[in-house]
Amino acid sequence: MFGSALASVFNAQECECELQGSQDKREFAVTRLRSGAGHVTQRAVFPVDDALLAWVALKPTAVGQWRGRYNGRDVGVTRVTAFTTTALDLRRSMEMWACGPFDYLCYFLAGSLLKRVASENEQPPAYDLREVFFVEDIVIAQLTRSLLSHARRGEPLDKLRLEQTALFLSAHVLQRYCKTGNAAKSAAQGLQTWQRSRADEMLRSRLEGDVTLGEIATACSLSVSHFARRFRKSFGTSPHQYLIRLRIERARTLLASTSKPVAEIAQLSGFCDQSALARAFTRVERMTPSLWRKCNS
Repeated sequence: MFGSALASVFNAQECECELQGSQDKREFAVTRLRSGAGHVTQRAVFPVDDALLAWVALKPTAVGQWRGRYNGRDVGVTRVTAFTTTALDLRRSMEMWACGPFDYLCYFLAGSLLKRVASENEQPPAYDLREVFFVEDIVIAQLTRSLLSHARRGEPLDKLRLEQTALFLSAHVLQRYCKTGNAAKSAAQGLQTWQRSRADEMLRSRLEGDVTLGEIATACSLSVSHFARRFRKSFGTSPHQYLIRLRIERARTLLASTSKPVAEIAQLSGFCDQSALARAFTRVERMTPSLWRKCNS
């Protein structure tokens, strides 16, 4: 349940959605739902689904502003602060009553995604969620802040980042909220030499980010989860952060060797616009692309 279907349940006035997965099999979605002060939701019934739904309240939710009935049990607001997390298993019955303004960032994780991540991390595929309502989860809160930061800057969620978010969130939920046995074993080794070269080659050829972890993992003859762990072991960072490094490396080359405008260099380096290049470049080089060009011409 995501996008317009989720907005209908929450009776939200505004809805934005990013999807991951094939057209007929969506496994992960990020949906932002917002409503104003006059909002009222009277007995909204959540459709049953083999999936997990989590949402982060971007603004504090008052105790009397939200209540629910989950699996036959009355539930409500636990913590009246911003960036609290709610997580529930859509295989169980859920009803909700709400009033007043809200701003939620919601995460839909299909059961097939959770089972695959559990299996690849050597955990039992069956999951049993320990539901929570408006609790503090520093990991999910930080992930949410990161996604919002990109959205405020007008930077789209490329396939690689969306897929990494799905894997990271699934692994976190399985470890913290689900009874699936022992935690995943850390990768004992990194990528083989040919796998490192193949991954690097694919990322360099797709600087715009229009590539998925699944494509790179398949090219390296690994599952997605094993590839992600081995990649971090080999490169010391995630595939998406490594992609940012490659974009900056490409931008430096073009700044030093051509007279192309910075806006054009941003596009050629895989950034969505000149502002995105400037922010990423300044974080690394401690100066703007234009100033760096003057110093290195």
